[in-house]
Parts: sequence; structure tokens; C-alpha cells
Amino acid sequence: MSKTVLPTPPQKVIITEGKEDLIQNLVLSDMTFDENTIMGHVCDKITGKPVEGACIKICDCEYGPIVYNFTDVDGNFTLHGNFSPNIRLVANKKGYEIFSSEAFPTSSLEKKAINIELVPSINGGMVFYGNVRDIDQKPIKGIKITLFKSYSLNPYDFTFSNEEGLYLFDNIEPGIYRIAFQSQYYAEKIVNLEVAAHQPVVTLETVYLQRKALKGTIHGIITDSQGLPVEKALVVLLNSNNIPVQVTHTNQDGVYMFYGLDPGTYSIMAK
Repeated sequence: MSKTVLPTPPQKVIITEGKEDLIQNLVLSDMTFDENTIMGHVCDKITGKPVEGACIKICDCEYGPIVYNFTDVDGNFTLHGNFSPNIRLVANKKGYEIFSSEAFPTSSLEKKAINIELVPSINGGMVFYGNVRDIDQKPIKGIKITLFKSYSLNPYDFTFSNEEGLYLFDNIEPGIYRIAFQSQYYAEKIVNLEVAAHQPVVTLETVYLQRKALKGTIHGIITDSQGLPVEKALVVLLNSNNIPVQVTHTNQDGVYMFYGLDPGTYSIMAK
């Protein structure tokens, strides 16, 4: 039977003595399609079997939502709504890749059912979801987070924390992992974990990073009274107690530099 033909309502037939042979004609009617109804079918592209529970969503050309529904046990769906002249179709089911159509006119659906084939997803692993913060509970952006499998020295994957300190890894299989958190401004931290049960999302414990005690630098140029750079000039760095802590000489451009300095007040002498 055609999928666009409606079944008839039951017709009562009475057989009585003397009227054992009867003719009962039935007329099949086509399914009525109107501009406010969209019907279709969803199946697995590999097996061809119907996909039950797939979410089907109708959007306008800019992906603005209009209406959604789910497929039944036979993979069929029906959507009712006030559709724009041109629409897009989006479909998804766990274990499958998301389907999205090009924009098409609703007028083209007259007396047609939409057939959608969902492709099984190859990314069936777990997702790691984590959070990075400083010791004041504030999120840290831009931390490089590297994932290693078991005791391997080769990175399995890496990412960076966002402005809310959040990060994600996907396609994770059960096993032993270690995660390295690295930044120019924070002390490195290593976290070891083992994931045994297969679950969609593994929420990791919040990682707190200690800010590094960064060292400062001072540089400048030594010139003579004519404004010309002085090569090999002696430059001495004094602390707040006027005690020399570093000594250097300028290069051919009169440039000097001190580094590895603790926070504080310094003075500079040159000769």
C-alpha cells in the first residue's frame, strides 16, 4: 500500500440467509497534504531500518525554530505549524550524526513525504568536562590542557580553557589518563584519573592552579651627552637598600638588561 494513501474506515457488511454473496466496494483516498503539515520517515542509512525517537525540527532559512516532533516506532513523523515559504529541516538521534537540509520551499512538499537517512556516528566515546580556577575561585582562561593515555609520553589530545575556565575532550574510551595543565603565569599541575564505566559525560573535579611568583626584568639604553649609545658601559643594579644585586655591560647599541628580579624598588648606576 502506498504511504500516501489513507486507510478506509470500517464498513459494516451483513450476511443473512439468502444473501450469502455480497459485493462491497471500497474507495481509497489520498492523504491530504496542506501547507501547515509536513510528514516523513527517518531510517538508518546503513541498515535501512526505521529510527524511533529521532527529533525532527523545522526551522526558517536562518535556523530560527518553528516546530519539532519525534518519530514513532516506525520512524514516521508529522509536523504541524505555520511554516515560512522556505524552511530547513534538522534531525538528530543519539548515536547518529546530525542531519540538516538546505533551505527549500514548502510548496515543493505537496503530496510528498520527506525521507531522511541518518548516518551512524563514529564518535561514540565519552566526553570529559572540566573546570580550571585559581585559588580565589576565579575561572582561568587560556590554560593549555593536554590529555595523555595511560603512561604514554605522546599527547592524545589538547585544548584550552575558555573565559569561564571550562574545557572539553571528546571521543574518550574507558582507561587510565593523565591531564597536564600548563600556563606561563600558573604553576603546572598533573591530574591522574581512571575511567571504567562507559557514560556519556564524565564531569571532572575542578582543578585549582597556583599563580607563579613571576620574576621581573629591567632594560634600557645608556647614552653620552650627545645622545649616542655607549658600548661596554658598566651598569649596576641596586636594591632598595642601595646594595648591588646585579652587574652588566651595554652592547654596541648601548642596551643593557637585568632579569630574574623579585618584586621591589631598584636603582641603576652606570659608568
